[in-house]
Amino acid sequence: MDSVFFKQIRIAGYAGELAENVISNWLLGLRESNPAILDMFHERDLKPYRDLLPWSGEFAGKYMIGAYYIYKLTLNKKLYLYMQKFIDELITCIAEDGYIGCFQKECHLTGAYSQTPESRGSTWDAWSHYYIMYGLFLWSELYRCDQLMQAVCKIAGCFTSRFYTQSKGSRILDMGSAEMNLAPLHIFALLYGKTKNKEYLDFALKIMEDVATEEGGNYIFYASNGSEYYQFPNNRWEGLLIIRGIYELGSIQQNEAYSKTAEHIFYSIMKNDIHNTGAFSTDEQAIGTPFVNGGIELCGVIAYNAFAADVLKRTKDVSIADLLEQAHYNAILGSFSPTGRWFASNTPMEGLKLSSCQSLVFQSRPGSPELNSSSSIAPQGIGLLSEWMVMKEEDTLYLNYYGGFEGTLEDGTHIKIDGDYACAGNVSASVSSESIKKVALRIPGWASAAEVVFEGRHYAADAGKYFILEASFSGQGIQIAFHTKVRLLKGELECSGKYSVYFGPVLYGADVTNNPAIDLNKIPPMNMAEMLACRPGRSENGGLFIKLSNGLKLCDFAHLGITGSLYKTWFKIKNKI
Repeated sequence: MDSVFFKQIRIAGYAGELAENVISNWLLGLRESNPAILDMFHERDLKPYRDLLPWSGEFAGKYMIGAYYIYKLTLNKKLYLYMQKFIDELITCIAEDGYIGCFQKECHLTGAYSQTPESRGSTWDAWSHYYIMYGLFLWSELYRCDQLMQAVCKIAGCFTSRFYTQSKGSRILDMGSAEMNLAPLHIFALLYGKTKNKEYLDFALKIMEDVATEEGGNYIFYASNGSEYYQFPNNRWEGLLIIRGIYELGSIQQNEAYSKTAEHIFYSIMKNDIHNTGAFSTDEQAIGTPFVNGGIELCGVIAYNAFAADVLKRTKDVSIADLLEQAHYNAILGSFSPTGRWFASNTPMEGLKLSSCQSLVFQSRPGSPELNSSSSIAPQGIGLLSEWMVMKEEDTLYLNYYGGFEGTLEDGTHIKIDGDYACAGNVSASVSSESIKKVALRIPGWASAAEVVFEGRHYAADAGKYFILEASFSGQGIQIAFHTKVRLLKGELECSGKYSVYFGPVLYGADVTNNPAIDLNKIPPMNMAEMLACRPGRSENGGLFIKLSNGLKLCDFAHLGITGSLYKTWFKIKNKI
């Protein structure tokens, strides 16, 4: 199955409001507010050379990718036109040899800074090229413009003329920072899939030779040995881009070893390294447990969620959609200021939500005071909802997201979802289509069961599966009642003796703002029976809350700590059943 494109769409509730705020308060005008995002390319050969980060060149690409997914989710016309202008200017920055990095001519794809061309292995230049190529590749789908694909192919030529040739013999691996600089594997696999140009497949397979080395990660070897991802020598989040490339090659070549490697890594992370917020990564890597309150990098969450969408499309595994939902409601929405103006780079299970401009201030540069590795990609987090909320395969429509929306697909299929799913667990849906013969309803694994009412008939639907309705769909209502109650996640290690509290997919926590009379370091234990009987209510700001008899007020993770106050998500429970 695959994600769909809407020709009309309106996302209801907090997610929809936040997406529009991100457009208005961050994406629009970013070229003007942070001009170095493109000027670093315009001026790469001018002296004195700019003081840049190893990954400065990624910002423009990440920005395009985030804007693409937000646009796909909102169809905001202003954003479409603004990005058209931005991309047109970006294309003019591509050098004659196809280079689109921010370093001077002697340093094109060498891994060297402009100031020290003789010192290779210092920059993530190929990594940055990947993001720009992927951003242009995605927007070419929307603009249906040959110019964008021509630009991607021109940049690809910069790689194919420099690496793995008989005359030069250099490898991407020679640039250093292999976990980052081998990322172009993914875009070359995608390019071959779209163009069928064998040069791109051959180049991708040459990259795979680098990947098969210890320095390159040797992912297939370690996966085939049954090692967990946290046991791999390269187990940072950045490696997920390489692994997405392996997965894409597995699909293109029908290579079972490639596909199995990628899925093994995906499920290893899912089993061992997903925090209570639905987020992957602890201090930017896999460590084998989610019960350590380290830094949770937004970049890592987004990279894993994008990979998860890939695996969901191929496996139809409901548990992956459940994970994406948990991450959306908590790790993603919880990383954003409600204004859409700033984003937290690190959103831990417990602690403070700091703007990335604070926590990553070392990345701030003249002309790009607000750009960093997280702020540039953050909008993709919300926009990735467009990849999994509705999916389609032949005459079957898969409904994965119940947060409220109404839209019309490019084939004319109309979909509407109503109800307060996160608060009450009840949903009304309707589908009107000439081509759809089956509607697959995701029944989350966290629900004990669900009841579906359609055309006057009542059906019991099992949790953790798709429930299939087969009919002619002309807008008749589908009622879904999820058997939802408070559930508890038992902590281990640093979280031993404590529990996290959920209602549906939403994680609840306590912060100082909502609990001025309680010392958060001395929270009284909750009563188990009372907790299990609780149901959430709605706050004036649209958030969710649960009030307890011990005086504690819990709120949803998306709104938790948004004033800058300390928050907690692990609690002691008494009278355990």
